[in-house]
Amino acid sequence: MNIIAILEASIKFNQKKNWYSFLLIEKLLVEKHFNWIDLKINNENKSLIGKGFLNVEGKKYEILLSYSPYNQYRYDRIFINDSRIEFNNNIHLYNDKSLCLYHPIFDRPILNSIPLYKMIPWITEWIIFYEQWKKYGVWLGDEIKHNF
Repeated sequence: MNIIAILEASIKFNQKKNWYSFLLIEKLLVEKHFNWIDLKINNENKSLIGKGFLNVEGKKYEILLSYSPYNQYRYDRIFINDSRIEFNNNIHLYNDKSLCLYHPIFDRPILNSIPLYKMIPWITEWIIFYEQWKKYGVWLGDEIKHNF
């Protein structure tokens, strides 16, 4: 194991150990920048849970999210609650229909997770690229193709 992997494991261990403080800081940062989403800390699941409505180009989208250091692979699980959006690798969804907003290895900063407040604007970008994909059949945003 190299020194970076050891340091990252230590950081994640401390985020889990101090999960409530970690999530409280994430919650406060999101609330400082975005008033459209309601966040609560779920003590049972040790996660930050959110729900809100986002208006993009005249359409209203219900956003649901969960954020926790206990989630496997990436801390976030962000969903658009719309039954018309179906799983498709070309529109950057995971199998559970959570949004693929970044590459969990290449886009993640070294020795850090991506703070939730930095991901929130990416939801709007995803929606815009999704609406363009429906028109043109091509994902127009930056991407790393899914290989699964």
